[in-house]
Amino acid sequence: MLLLTVYTRAGNEFFKQKKYQEAAMHYTEAMKNNPKDPRVFSSRAQCHIHLGALSEGLDDADKCIALDPTFLQGYLGKAKVQFLMSNYENALATYLEGLKCDPNNLKVLDGLRRCAACIKRANGGDATAEDLREILGNFHSNDDLHNKLQKSMDEASVFKNEASDERLKRIESERMARTLEDMYLSQVEQRKETEESLLRVQQEFEQLKIQKEEVTKELQKANEHNENLQGQLLASREHHDWLLSEHDHLLHERDNAVREVEELRQKRGQMLSVLVTAMHCEFSLSELESATRNFSSSLKIGEGGFGCVYRGILRNMTVAVKVLRPGSLQGQSQFEQEVSILSRVRHPHLVTLLGTCSESSTLVYEFLPNGSLEDFLVCSDKRQTLTWQVRIRIIAEICSALIFLHRNKPHPVVHGDLKPANILLDVNLVSKLSDFGISHLLIQSSTNNTTLYRTMHPMGTPLYMDPEFLSTGELTPQSDVYSFGIVVLRLLTGRPPVGIRKIVEDAMEEGDLNSLIDIAAGEWPDVQVEQLAYVALRCTELSRRCRPDLSDEVWNIVAAMRDAATLSSPSSSRPAQDENCVPSYFICPISQVRTCETCL
Repeated sequence: MLLLTVYTRAGNEFFKQKKYQEAAMHYTEAMKNNPKDPRVFSSRAQCHIHLGALSEGLDDADKCIALDPTFLQGYLGKAKVQFLMSNYENALATYLEGLKCDPNNLKVLDGLRRCAACIKRANGGDATAEDLREILGNFHSNDDLHNKLQKSMDEASVFKNEASDERLKRIESERMARTLEDMYLSQVEQRKETEESLLRVQQEFEQLKIQKEEVTKELQKANEHNENLQGQLLASREHHDWLLSEHDHLLHERDNAVREVEELRQKRGQMLSVLVTAMHCEFSLSELESATRNFSSSLKIGEGGFGCVYRGILRNMTVAVKVLRPGSLQGQSQFEQEVSILSRVRHPHLVTLLGTCSESSTLVYEFLPNGSLEDFLVCSDKRQTLTWQVRIRIIAEICSALIFLHRNKPHPVVHGDLKPANILLDVNLVSKLSDFGISHLLIQSSTNNTTLYRTMHPMGTPLYMDPEFLSTGELTPQSDVYSFGIVVLRLLTGRPPVGIRKIVEDAMEEGDLNSLIDIAAGEWPDVQVEQLAYVALRCTELSRRCRPDLSDEVWNIVAAMRDAATLSSPSSSRPAQDENCVPSYFICPISQVRTCETCL
């Protein structure tokens, strides 16, 4: 009932505003709530009449009369439609039916008069008051009603002229009122639009003021920056002139250095020959050919830029034989470098060099049957065997090996090419660092009291290489720290190295690190995931000064995680080893003198 009232009132308001289409729509909604209300049908009939939809208006008037035969407005609406359709006889009959509802209604009497006039005019004459009295006399059988109607007609005749004048005045007044109302509404709308436009202009003006201030500040900064650049340009030109003179000086020194290097190379070859004889077995080429079936391709287990690696049986022991590619001067340099490094160091997580063959520039290593860590990371089936406990243990093992190399006496050693492909795994998935072909012994710099190796041609795997090493040619222990961080990120996520630091860094900032974790490793503990990601991101800082020291900062964290992982996995493939104890291979078998503990 409430909705009926709401829609009816809304329809009445639109009708007053002469918005007949909207009024008809609201009356229709009111009918849906009460389809038996004759007033709503009568109102919608009036809307249809004003819109020119006479048939729809006639239908609504008929429905109104059908719902309430005593409702006068229904007859008035129906008669009006019939009159507009020029059905004057039908309109006259409808007005006479409406007269039964209210014999004194002036609208009915006026309608009867107009219908009579139209009928008379159609017959070629003019209607008179006598004609209307005749119509009413024929219609009424009740004398009292007839007298009342007669009296009303007389009064109507008297007031006809006066009413006509008043009506004209009223119509004119209403027209003027509507005109003034429209003008007022138009003025109000224009004023509103003007105020809104003024407000927008004021806001734009304020924005322009702010932009002007910002542009002024930017211009001032640009001028200052331009002055600075002018000064830098002048300094750069002076520096350029100095560099040209320095370049000439360095060219002269380079020629001298080349001669010295050649002399040192000859001396190093002699020393290497003596060193190999003292520290390793010297195998003959025939032994190696026999062990590898004359270097059969079926026994080839790897191939690099400077040679191939074969599996073989040598003196009843499975070994890996690395053969230098013939004619490669750089490969010869790497061969000598690897012999030089591995002949000086021993560690459980460094691959063991069993011997060499100087005749063919061949290295003989212990054989590790599980291949490289890279093989496991790129193969989905193998990757599942690397549980998160095993991965943490491998991280700790590589960290231990790097600390050992960086603390080597008298000269620290930098691996220079740390990556999963150079981390080999034995049958128990114990990791060992290999491929020392581009490793270097570090010497102390005379300028900044640091140990480094400087080269004009940095070598290594770009995605794992220290950015500062690439730009400056200076190789330091922190270069291995950067590569170590990339390896940790790969073990943590299982993803390739391209852009891996940025991906992990963004995930940590968004608190979505778990979405990157390699699920093939099992359910990682949240605390250890965050710790490993934090350590790896610090290790891969672009500036080496911002990277942590492995022995002072990183080792304590990874060792604790390794111990916790061992406890959580009692069936681990390898029992935990107390890194604080000195392994037996650090004890000199002759003098039983303990060497420097370098694992921690």
